[in-house]
Amino acid sequence: MARSCSGLASLGLLLWGAAQAIGADEAESVVVPPPKWHLAWSDNFDTLDRDKWDVIDDSRPTNTSLQDYRPEQIRVMDGKLEILSENEPSRALPYRSGRIVSRRAQRFGRWEVRARLPGSRGLWPAIRLLPDAPRPTAGEIDILEHRGDRPTVVSSAFRWATHDPASQDSFAVEHQAAIADQLVAYADGFHTFACEWVENQLRFYVDDIHHGTFYNDEVGYFLPKLTVPMRLIIDTAIGGDFLPPPNETTAWPQRMLVDWVRVYELTDEPGSRTFRNGGFDEHGGSLAGWHIFGNRIDDKPNVLVHRQVVRDGTYALKISGQAIGEVNYSGVTQSISVAGGERVRARLSAFVRSAEDLAGSQDHATMKIEFYNHWGDYFGGPAMLGFQERAIADGTTPTDAWHDYELEAVAPAGAVEARLSLAFGQVFDESGAVHIDAVEFARIR
Repeated sequence: MARSCSGLASLGLLLWGAAQAIGADEAESVVVPPPKWHLAWSDNFDTLDRDKWDVIDDSRPTNTSLQDYRPEQIRVMDGKLEILSENEPSRALPYRSGRIVSRRAQRFGRWEVRARLPGSRGLWPAIRLLPDAPRPTAGEIDILEHRGDRPTVVSSAFRWATHDPASQDSFAVEHQAAIADQLVAYADGFHTFACEWVENQLRFYVDDIHHGTFYNDEVGYFLPKLTVPMRLIIDTAIGGDFLPPPNETTAWPQRMLVDWVRVYELTDEPGSRTFRNGGFDEHGGSLAGWHIFGNRIDDKPNVLVHRQVVRDGTYALKISGQAIGEVNYSGVTQSISVAGGERVRARLSAFVRSAEDLAGSQDHATMKIEFYNHWGDYFGGPAMLGFQERAIADGTTPTDAWHDYELEAVAPAGAVEARLSLAFGQVFDESGAVHIDAVEFARIR
């Protein structure tokens, strides 16, 4: 699992000591604000623009997949790009499907694709970045991969060359979302899949939810070797190494619909981030704007928006433990821009239902403000400057009532990021949970 921004909270005190050991001089020497993006190119698919896309004609299987990529499987209609996958043989392969590749290649940036995925066994829609280069400089950034037999799960990955030319290493993270206890099925509607590629990180998003960050040390220190611009690839494979092949349950034909593509470049001007979606009501109830960590996959999610109890609006955040038989931490984070010496304040309301109380357990929930001198680094890493923390729920919390909490902190010298972390720590497998709503986080005078 990818290291979360605050998912290592169990090591908090130990890592705080390590962060203190960095020293003020080193901390002040690293100032990296959040990126600011400029739109480089886009496509709304009013037509199939051959100046932007190559339509692939290729019957060579990759990853033991079973489809023939044919140009006639690609078309544009009603403002959508359609990739049609069919149970029809072609050029000695049992199925046919489609692939497009952007003509423009780019190094660093943000890629966004809004698409509706096919959703039946054996279908493997993907959105990728690949370079026009051989190893050892080659790498593969998988913005999205989806298995038709797992309709509520999507994944992102990075694959890179090893010393063995016949193999690759890879690092992946899965994502699953729920609204009002209902899992999101990605074939039922359009969703936006995005990736930010900067020099030392890959960051992945689904519907504005930041579900994974890959750091250089997690991917074999390979990110600085990605020196070649990459092209955007959108396709639907059939069968292969990633998933079971189609069978009698597979529904045919299948369609991947792409509403739009937007590709951004980094600008020289630094960006600035402000807080959003503190009521968890955006996009009809979601965690848009937040980063999730410690969420279960292929089970009932333990980090989700819910309507069981709500302070303001329609939805609230609900966090419980992962129930994995050992100490674990789950929750969400969100960051704002800050400068050294500025004061920040977080406010929220928390609620523990009597049916999910924490009495008799060691489970607890906290709110925490963390400071960093490099944007997007991990909790306890070399860019961390310190944190302030307070409890918002434990075994002594009165149930069935909203309680208000506030936390203030002053940014240390050299800070560029202040991060609010809302975390639930589970010691055993008790069924306790905390509901959170009406969150505020901002700089104050």
